[in-house]
Amino acid sequence: MIDSFTLQALVISTLIIFSILSSKLFFRFGFPILLIFLTFGMLAGSDGPGGIDFSDYGLAQSIGIFALIYILFLGGLESEWDSLKNFLAVGIRLSIIGTILTALILGVLIHLLFPVLGFLESFLLGSIVSATDAASVFNIFKTDSSDLPMHLKKIIEFESGSNDAVGVLLTTIFMNLITADVSFSGFQFLRFFVMQVLVGMMMGYSMGILILYLMNSVKLGYDGLYLVFIIASVPFIYAVATVFQGNGFLAVYVAGIIVGRNKFIHKKSIFRFLNGYVWILQIGMFLCFGLLVYPTRMADIWVPGLLIGVLLILLARPLAVFISLFRVNLPVKEKLFISWVGLRGASPIILATFPIAQGLVWGDLLFHIVFFVVLVSLLVQGSLIPRVAQWLGILKNDPDRKIYRPTDFDNIEFPGMTLQELIVPYNSSVVDKALFEIKLPEQSHILLIARGEQFLIPSGNTQVKGGDVVWVLAKDDVMPIIGRTFMAIA
Repeated sequence: MIDSFTLQALVISTLIIFSILSSKLFFRFGFPILLIFLTFGMLAGSDGPGGIDFSDYGLAQSIGIFALIYILFLGGLESEWDSLKNFLAVGIRLSIIGTILTALILGVLIHLLFPVLGFLESFLLGSIVSATDAASVFNIFKTDSSDLPMHLKKIIEFESGSNDAVGVLLTTIFMNLITADVSFSGFQFLRFFVMQVLVGMMMGYSMGILILYLMNSVKLGYDGLYLVFIIASVPFIYAVATVFQGNGFLAVYVAGIIVGRNKFIHKKSIFRFLNGYVWILQIGMFLCFGLLVYPTRMADIWVPGLLIGVLLILLARPLAVFISLFRVNLPVKEKLFISWVGLRGASPIILATFPIAQGLVWGDLLFHIVFFVVLVSLLVQGSLIPRVAQWLGILKNDPDRKIYRPTDFDNIEFPGMTLQELIVPYNSSVVDKALFEIKLPEQSHILLIARGEQFLIPSGNTQVKGGDVVWVLAKDDVMPIIGRTFMAIA
């Protein structure tokens, strides 16, 4: 007899492994990977062949928020501030003005097409899908091979990382208008908006500075604790900002930008771990959202869902982009591309759980409509991004060109040899020694040393420092000897 925990572990791990392996096949046909996880979640649900009964919207909402804050933090870490700051005003216009305009334009169109929905309900639905999704956008730019202009990537990434605050704000406003017995003044909403944005940014900035200070000044006894510290800091930033009436999503994104643009101990190793950790969270989040959906109900809402999705992609989003970027010195073809890469994903699904949590009778219907809009966005927009980029002529180089960076070296295979990344402990016996002084086997070569943000091509006189990331190419049988040499305590 298999106990319940073992059975659950078997089912969940099998689902994740099968989804990951299948994603390699489907991605070749242009399907966004996150859409595949959503689909497998639907098939595994109570209304699919898997038969897993999961209808806890509150738990799904918590899982989604938890995953999204790490996605936003990592997006901030990788934002490359120096290339972003020149286009910061454009990103802010899109994240605030563009998101508000998208919600209002789509809300009007929804009410005109489906008058059974009142103005407030239509605007609520428009608000839920108004913000572009950080998880989907960051994922597309990491897995898509198209060589897009860097400034376009940074503008779109900044918008998707910062406009969740506006989407949450708009959704909260219309939820309050629908459920409240008393009216709210414009001043109250303006105050709420200003508090959300300003407190979120201030908390993110101050917490980012604090994290940097603690990472670089506190000497922890075990290197792995630095990673644990970063992992624990992300939900702490979100919670503190929320307690002080700021937007937690914006706070973690800003904190990520502050931390990512500065040097700190084990930076590259932490980046690499967080990339894998965020992948786990994204897979779990999208599988969880898929489990919530009843595919048989899609037959009843596919017409309004498809119409709303088409209106969002072809009308509301482009109008909002061109209005918000009026008189901004960007080519029309780049504005068109920005309009197209307005992917929807986790953020709208998380916001769609709010009406259900409030006990609204039509909340379940609204959730399935939003879910269908997300499917349309990922399937249509996400899969056609490379083709749209080529059609608009904005690719810089050959999209099939493969570039290897130092952080990708460990993916290259050498027959009978291993390319290994080693992090030199601060108390290692090799610290402050020149390479010629370190007795390494003859079948080994030090190819590269990363020190902070610098990459050094080593010579025999190059001194090793604590915290250096060393790439060693060596025969398989001598690599353990090299590892022990660098890890030996002084």
